[in-house]
Amino acid sequence: MFAKLGDRGPRPARPVAPARRPLAAPAESRSPLSLVNVVILSVILSASGAFYWQTRRSSEAPVPEARSSTEASPGQGGVREVIVEVPPPPAPRALVIPGFEPRPRPAPAETPGSEAPDRELPKLPELNESTVSPALIEQAKRAALDFPGEPSFREYVAAAHLILAAREIRARRFQEALKLVGEAERWTVESSQTATARAVIYGELESWELAEKWARTALAYGARGNAADMHHILGKVYYYREEMDKAIEEFRLALSLSDDPAIRASLEKAMLESRTATGFDQKRLSHFIVSYEGETMETTGRMVLDALERSRASLISQLGYEPEEPVVVILYSRRSYREMGGPHWSAGLFDGKIRMPVGGLHQVDEQIRATLHHELVHAFIHARAGQSAPRWLHEGVAEYMEGARASDQGSLLARVLAEGNSFQHCLPTAQCDVRIFYPAAVSFVDYLIQMRGIGGIRDVLAALGEGNDVDGSLRKVLGKDEGTLIRDWEHFVGRRYSGR
Repeated sequence: MFAKLGDRGPRPARPVAPARRPLAAPAESRSPLSLVNVVILSVILSASGAFYWQTRRSSEAPVPEARSSTEASPGQGGVREVIVEVPPPPAPRALVIPGFEPRPRPAPAETPGSEAPDRELPKLPELNESTVSPALIEQAKRAALDFPGEPSFREYVAAAHLILAAREIRARRFQEALKLVGEAERWTVESSQTATARAVIYGELESWELAEKWARTALAYGARGNAADMHHILGKVYYYREEMDKAIEEFRLALSLSDDPAIRASLEKAMLESRTATGFDQKRLSHFIVSYEGETMETTGRMVLDALERSRASLISQLGYEPEEPVVVILYSRRSYREMGGPHWSAGLFDGKIRMPVGGLHQVDEQIRATLHHELVHAFIHARAGQSAPRWLHEGVAEYMEGARASDQGSLLARVLAEGNSFQHCLPTAQCDVRIFYPAAVSFVDYLIQMRGIGGIRDVLAALGEGNDVDGSLRKVLGKDEGTLIRDWEHFVGRRYSGR
């Protein structure tokens, strides 16, 4: 959640910092990656690989020619391995695998004057997250090409790529995960597992149109144990489209399939929002969905849309990007805003939706325009960088786009540093007084812009959106990690504003 400080008066006057190190304040938590879907996906994929090759062994057990399988006992430790050797029988026959139609194996090519060689099927280990590796995938690919009549090898290659995709999802490298899912489909047909993987990825990217498409595709295939997660994703699709009745229906269905705390939290939040928004009207345009309390705010709603469109055009020019999905804006009374979790010190917040307390307001003044602009910056950053953008980047860029600069609070920050304090913990974690955090964030962002211009900020956001972490993104664009850049900025503030 990213919130804007309330009215702070004309710039550069801001609240004075305490004389000692700012007291720690609870950080507003960001929505983390929903590990439930990813863990389930990983387990399903790993288990499917193991089950696949175990069933292959069991299906071949009655054949007299097949040698017995070797299996590491639990007492031996290490990775449990199942090795299957199936020499070709005297007459052509199919390798029986559950879920697949038997396919005859073609006879090997013969060289004139010689007999066709007998070839044993390659031994491949049980497929799971511990055994999968690029070398194993290459081995499986060679087997698939050498034995085109054995579809099991192609399925093995596809499952290995999906396990790697699950690993990339956990690391939030979503573009790499999508490439791996696409590679899996090169070796087998689209399936419940590939559709599930895509639904999870696009859900985390908040590309709701694609998330909906693939969640429904996965459900059409049967979802193989992931139906609750797919309905959870569909609930989120409706939630961020402001179709709350449909969202609640999907969340309830998901909860009936799996009593998962994340699903329950989504349902409770949607029900609270639905109750709070009783009697709200909406205006929907191609770029925005604005909800407000009926006729009492209708005029305000139209003015807010106009202000948002102006801000959107400005931000597209400055940031070189715009959200793919419509941005949801909800205008509350002050009481309703508090009920939805708005901090008492804030003039607005962004938690995937822009929420603002404007009860009794009959015109959009400069303060409201500034707050709308500030929160819309958060929506742009979130759309570009996802959940990877640190809070200092969110708030610093939002404040900078409002017109704040490093010089506004340079003396204040220099005094904090001169008293022996450091921002090495405050900025990365946001665990400090908001009256200090906001000036520090915009000063730090301004310092980075002085180094590389606004284009550097664009490149950092793009790198975050590609799956790089904060340090990796900053090193890629600015050549230094977060901690080093903060130390450099502290030296700059100390020299510039206190003569150190």
